[in-house]
Amino acid sequence: MSEYAQTTEQKNSDMISPKRLWNRTGLRGKLLLSLLPTILIIILIVGAASYKVSKDYIRIALGRTVAMQNLAIVHDIEIFMTDCATDLRYFALSKQKSEDISLQFQNRITAGGIPYYELAYIPASTGKPQILVNRNGMVMELDEAALDRVSPNPMLELEKLSSLKNAEVQPSYIREVTYPVQSGRNGNMLVKEKVIRFYIKTSDSDGHFDGIMFLSVKAEKLRNFLTLYDSEKSPLWSFQRSNELRFSYFVDPQGWILFQSIPKEDGTSELTSFLARQDYQGTLGKAEHNVAFRPSEIHADYWERIEKIQKKEKGLEFLFHESGQHSATIPTLAYAPVCFKKTPGGEAEVYGAIIYTDRSVLPKVAGYDFMSILLVVSGIAVAATILVVLFFGRALTKPIREFAAVMADQTSLDQLKEVDLPYKDNDLQVLQKAFNRIIRHVNSQYILMKAKDEKLVAINSQEKADLKKEIQALSNLDVTVIPEIIGYGKQINNLKNEILKAAEVDVDVLIYGETGTGKQLVAEAVHNNSARREKPFISVNCGALDENLLLDALFGHVKGAFSDAKTDRNGAFIEAHGGTLFLDEIQSASLKVQQSLLRAIASRRLKPLGSDKEISFDIRIIVATNADLTILIKEKLFREDLYYRLKVLMIQTPALREHPESIPLLSLYYIKQAEHLTDKKDIALSRGAVAKLTGYQWPGNVRELVNSITRAVVMANNKLIQADEIRLEGESWSYAEDKHSETMKEPPSSESTVSHNEDMLEESMEPDQSQSTSLNERQIKAWKVIRTMNSVSRNEYQKIVGGRLPSRTAIYDLQILVKAGKLRKTGRGPSTRYIVD
Repeated sequence: MSEYAQTTEQKNSDMISPKRLWNRTGLRGKLLLSLLPTILIIILIVGAASYKVSKDYIRIALGRTVAMQNLAIVHDIEIFMTDCATDLRYFALSKQKSEDISLQFQNRITAGGIPYYELAYIPASTGKPQILVNRNGMVMELDEAALDRVSPNPMLELEKLSSLKNAEVQPSYIREVTYPVQSGRNGNMLVKEKVIRFYIKTSDSDGHFDGIMFLSVKAEKLRNFLTLYDSEKSPLWSFQRSNELRFSYFVDPQGWILFQSIPKEDGTSELTSFLARQDYQGTLGKAEHNVAFRPSEIHADYWERIEKIQKKEKGLEFLFHESGQHSATIPTLAYAPVCFKKTPGGEAEVYGAIIYTDRSVLPKVAGYDFMSILLVVSGIAVAATILVVLFFGRALTKPIREFAAVMADQTSLDQLKEVDLPYKDNDLQVLQKAFNRIIRHVNSQYILMKAKDEKLVAINSQEKADLKKEIQALSNLDVTVIPEIIGYGKQINNLKNEILKAAEVDVDVLIYGETGTGKQLVAEAVHNNSARREKPFISVNCGALDENLLLDALFGHVKGAFSDAKTDRNGAFIEAHGGTLFLDEIQSASLKVQQSLLRAIASRRLKPLGSDKEISFDIRIIVATNADLTILIKEKLFREDLYYRLKVLMIQTPALREHPESIPLLSLYYIKQAEHLTDKKDIALSRGAVAKLTGYQWPGNVRELVNSITRAVVMANNKLIQADEIRLEGESWSYAEDKHSETMKEPPSSESTVSHNEDMLEESMEPDQSQSTSLNERQIKAWKVIRTMNSVSRNEYQKIVGGRLPSRTAIYDLQILVKAGKLRKTGRGPSTRYIVD
C-alpha cells in the first residue's frame, strides 16, 4: 500500500461521524446538544419582544398600584390617630366635669370602639393618680400597691407639662410599659406592652391646669393597618396578586424604622423590622424599642426620602436599570408622610411616614400589543419545548429520574434497600448493580456496627464508675482547710479562697446565691476559720417569721414587756456575743426590721423590748440572700444604707450547674449520708448514672441533688446505682416508689435554713410515732459523748459527730434521742438545749 493510501485511511479512521459522536456523548451532553440551542433562541425572541412593549406598561401599572396602596394606608392611620385625639379630649372634658371616666372608658371599649390599652390621669400636685388598664376587654384600675410596680413610673409623665399647650394633643412614639395584672391562674403577674401614647393637659372645674392625662393604644394597632392592606382583606383588594414580596414600614421624622407589616396575617403582636432593614447598614435598637432600626448615613437615597418626608412631600421611585432589568433589591417604592393635627383647627405636622415597597416584576397584563406578540412568541416557544421534551428529554431522563428518586428516598442507613428498575439501558444497569453492591455491603456493616455499639454502650453504662479521685478526696475531707465546702474546680477554689480571705478579717459579709447553693455552709465556714471560732454561731432565718417575732428573736425582751413575756429573753444579738450572727433571707425583713438592724449594726448597741438600758454586743454579722438587693433598693423594698453597711465583703455561691465537675464528689458524699439513713453500705454509682447526673442542669442545685441521691439509694436493688434508678425533676416514677420514698426520713440538706425559731423546725421534723426510736450508728456514737455532759445544743451535737452534719439532720437526731427518753428539751430558739436525763 502506498504512503498516500495509508495516510488517507488513517484520516478516515480518525474522523468521527455525527452519529458516532452522538452515540459516544453521555446523557448530559445529549440534553445540552438538543435543548440548549432551542431554549436560548426562545428566550432571546420572547425577551426582546416583551421588553419592547411592556417597559412603559410595567412602570405605569406598578406605580399606580403602589402609590394608591401607600396613600390608603396613610389615610387610615391619620383618621385613626385623629379619633384617638378626639376620644382623649372627650375623657379630659369628662374628668373636668367630675364624671366617672372609668365607666366611660369601659363603655367605650365594650361598645366596640378603639381598643385602647390604658387611660391615666396624673395630678400635677396633690391628689391620687388614676390608672386604667384594658385587660382583654375588662378595665382595671390600679391601686397604690400596684402603681409602685408600674414601669416606667407614670408620675414621670408630668415632665411633659412644660411642652404641652392648651387643648393640644401630643402623640408619642413607641414606648414599652409594664403593668401588674391580676390573673386567675398565675396571681399577680407583670405584662409588658409596646404602646403609643397621646397626652393632653387637664383642667379642673375652674379651668385651671391640674395635671396631665394620657391615652394609649398598642403599637400593633398601627402595624395592623400596614398588614391589612397587604392581605386579602384589604379594602383595595380587587384581583388575585402574585406571590412576590410586598411590604410597608413606618419611619419617624428622624429616620428610625419603627415597624413593618407582617407578610402573612398570623395574629402575632410582636413588632418587627427585618424586611425593611435587610438592604441597609445601621443601628439596631433604641430605648424602649429593641427592633427599631436607623440606616447609616452611607445610604444617601434613604436620607433624601426622609428630607422630603420632613417637608410633607410624597413620592414614587422606579428602581430600574436602563437595560430594563429590574433592580435586585426594590423595583418600586412609594412614600408619603403621616400628618397629625395637635389641635382640631391647627396645622397638621409630620408624625412619621409610610414607605411601601413592591418587588413584583411580573405583571399579568401589559396591553394588547404585548399580548399579540407574546402569544405568537410563546406559541413557538411552547411548541419547540414540547417537541424537545417529548422526543428527547422524556425518553432519556425517565429512567435516571426514577433511579434518582429511589436513591433520594433512602436517607437512613438502617432502611437501605436494593434498586430493581425495569429498564434495560446499559448505563442504568451498570449503575444499578454497582449501587446494589454498595447497599449490601453497607447493610451488613451497619448491622454489625450497630450491634457492637449498642452492646458497648449498655455494658459501659452499667459498669461501676471510676471515682478514685473523688473517693480519695472524700476520705481526706476531714483534713482539708474548709471541710464544709465540697467540690472541685475553679468555682469551688475561688469560693474557698473568698471564705479564707473573709475569715482573716473581722468585718461583715454578704453572701449571695441561688436557693440550695450552700449559703449557710459558707457562713459557718467563715465563722469556723475566723478568730471567733470558739464563740457561738447563731443562725436566724428572716423569712420564717413575721415582723414582731423577728424583732423579738433578734433583740429579745425583758419580763413584762408584753402579756406573754413571763421571763427575760436574750435575742440573737446577745446570744451571739463574741461570735457570729447569721441572718438568712435578709431580703424578707420588713423596712421596720431593716431600720432596727441598721441602728444596731451601726452603734453595736441595742435595747431589748421593754428595757430602757442599752446593751453592747461584739459580734460579726453575716447575711445571705437569693435576691438581687439592688433591684429591691430601686423598688423601695430594701434600704440602700443597710445594703452598703452589710456589703463590706461579698461572697457569691455558685450554682451547681456552674461546676458540674463537683457533682460526682457531692454524689458520693450524700450517698454516704444516705447509707446511714437506710442502713445500706458500699453503695456506688455506675458510669451511666454519673453521666446522667453531670448532664442535668439542677434547677434546685445541691438540695435537689441530695433528694435525687437519697431516693436512688433507697430504691437501689443492689450496691450499684444505675442511671434508670436516678429520678430527676420532670421524670415520672411509679406510685409504689413514691410511697416508699415517703416513708424515708428527710434527707440532709446542703444548706440548712435553721433559724432562731428551731422549735418550729423541730415540730415539722417530728419523727412518726410509728417509727422505731432505736438509734443508728451515728446517734449511738454521739450518745456515748453526750451522756458525759449535762446538756448539749444543736451546734455542739454537730461538732461531736464531726462538724459536717447538716443542721436539719442534727435536729432530727436530737429529736430521736428525746423520743428515746435519753434527752429532755428546754428553751426556745437560739436558747434551745437538750438536758441529759
